[in-house]
Amino acid sequence: MVASLDAHDGLFDRLETEVTAERAFDILAALESAPTPSQTAQLARIPVVEALLRAGGLLADGSVIWHANYGRTGNAVLMLGREPRAKRVWMFAHLDQISYLVDPGEEGCYPLMPFCYHMQQEGARPALALAPDLTGGLRVCARGKIRVDGGAVVFDVEEGGPLGPGVRVVYDSSLAWDRATDRLTGYLDDSVACAAILLAVGVLRHYPVEVLVGLTDEEEGPPGDATQSFGRGGRRLVGLFDPPELAIVSDVHESEAMIRGPGPRGLLPGDGAVFAERSSSGRGTATPPHLYAIQQHLAAGLDRRGVRMRENWGGYVSRSEDVNATVATPSTALVGILCSNRHYANGAPTANLRDVVELAKVLVAYTLLVHSPAWPLVGLRHAPGGRS
Repeated sequence: MVASLDAHDGLFDRLETEVTAERAFDILAALESAPTPSQTAQLARIPVVEALLRAGGLLADGSVIWHANYGRTGNAVLMLGREPRAKRVWMFAHLDQISYLVDPGEEGCYPLMPFCYHMQQEGARPALALAPDLTGGLRVCARGKIRVDGGAVVFDVEEGGPLGPGVRVVYDSSLAWDRATDRLTGYLDDSVACAAILLAVGVLRHYPVEVLVGLTDEEEGPPGDATQSFGRGGRRLVGLFDPPELAIVSDVHESEAMIRGPGPRGLLPGDGAVFAERSSSGRGTATPPHLYAIQQHLAAGLDRRGVRMRENWGGYVSRSEDVNATVATPSTALVGILCSNRHYANGAPTANLRDVVELAKVLVAYTLLVHSPAWPLVGLRHAPGGRS
């Protein structure tokens, strides 16, 4: 199977040269410099992505098509290839971050309504209040802390204010990279996967591929067991394209146990990209058996070529854009990296930059495999003598 990748002369040398930790961090730093609560990607991170594409020469490449607001869905779309709708591979990651709406308060203390899956435990975390700037973008209108006290979630203003409707409160974070260990600290969810996809696109534009990249808004959303309560941006997008042969959904995977389920077994940040069989204990999606077996085989083959992708079996993985991709195709792969303290559960989130680099390489490998003569592979076509 992986021999089909070896047919691309110099592929793994190119990955080593073009997909580097320095480039990954530069993209991450640009994305994380623009706080992006849900419903604001058009004014926050999407202009940043466009600037990155322009600086990298991708917008001048005839094989790259960019839509900052595809079909007025609020999502950014990047396409490789000639087909306007029929893309063999989809890659989805979300640009928006967790955020909180503000209720009326007094004396600088405002109750918050989570517009996300709230995970912070007791205590206080630095936070910003962002207000719409009618000249474009968002402005910081207050600084303070998100405080959890029992069942109450509040924002304590320390500077600025007052607050009102239309304001979104987000955690205040600064991206940091420990070059000795490759440890990352920052928001990370889901800027790490967005960065990996943008790195992968920089390589894939040199190959004859048909790819849809969906960088979505409103993946984060109100808490609830129903999949309709989040992933609203991507839901507007999937029906505008023909079903793909493979949909790759990239998001962070929990690196420790959470209230919904256990952490991964024998895996730590820094071990490489990870793939999982199911999301949200089956409430989201499950990868079909033969496709999952293909991923296991691919991981083994890539490991022999110096690209690390590990199997996250038994670790809880949250739902993401997979709940939208599965409406179009059952062939959905859950591929990401491990992240600690997702949604600021017990402190600032952390991950490993080397995993972002490995994820980018893995995304290239998946895509070229789907476009190889070996695809569709065993299990994805009817077995001889089997039922039609």
